[in-house]
Amino acid sequence: MKYNRTAHLKNVLHHLYINPLEKCNLHCKICYTKKTSSILTEHQIFDFVDRYAKVVEVKVITFCGGEVMALSYFPKLVNRLVKRGIYIQCITNGTIDRLKELANPGMINLIVSLDGSREYHDSNRGTGQYDKSIIFLKKAKKLGFHTEIFSIVTKQNLPNIDQFEAQIHDQIGPIDITFHPRKPAEYLKQHPKSNIVGTTQGFDYLTGDEMRELWKHRKKVFPPKELGCYQVALASDGTVYGCCEGFEALGKIDDTPLQLINQLKCRIRGLGMGCSQPGFMCGLKEVILLHKKQSSSS
Repeated sequence: MKYNRTAHLKNVLHHLYINPLEKCNLHCKICYTKKTSSILTEHQIFDFVDRYAKVVEVKVITFCGGEVMALSYFPKLVNRLVKRGIYIQCITNGTIDRLKELANPGMINLIVSLDGSREYHDSNRGTGQYDKSIIFLKKAKKLGFHTEIFSIVTKQNLPNIDQFEAQIHDQIGPIDITFHPRKPAEYLKQHPKSNIVGTTQGFDYLTGDEMRELWKHRKKVFPPKELGCYQVALASDGTVYGCCEGFEALGKIDDTPLQLINQLKCRIRGLGMGCSQPGFMCGLKEVILLHKKQSSSS
């Protein structure tokens, strides 16, 4: 298969990833993020977006935390960006309902974290959280928001994915679900904001074989099967990375957009659509390489 990285990168540069805070309203057992106190201000975000837009048109911004719905200014921020014609994606746990504060649902995609059955999900995120997220998704769809689900996969919930998909379809209707293996220890040891392990008992890491089976049989996975998930990603402390999971900085928030873009371009290597950290690949390098080798030979 031939890959047009030039065209892909051109599209990628229109899409910013912004992580305004690490703090969250939940205390999930398998969370790998240090709850640091740094929070980007509304002014910092707009200044960064404005400067970037002078170089490359900003078409999409993905916001992730922590929990972005916990930010007092978040709905106002989103509404101002949407007025500029920017499509917003928001990764959220779906337990803080501020939907009616968001003015244009058709320009917003809500990506809600759900990790499996009610029992399994709540064992990680807390009693009652599954039902809150389901209610949130139903209301969001009714109001006209775009919706998706992002699901962390461990050894315990892997065997029940088909059942989970059927359950969600019955409760919510058709909806895309992206499956993401729980961050491996190799990743946790490297990332400056993510070098904590969390609880492992009852939430075990997938083996390499299990990860490859996940990529083989599921339509949407993260990292994507062909990689290419790099982008200009602004973190809460003002550091800019080459992807949402990166730990090698491209620069800082005050650097010129051209400096950041050129740094990103220089780093993209590896197979498929490439990776901005090809020597690491989210800590899954050996698994991904073997999966690609097996896929090409089958």
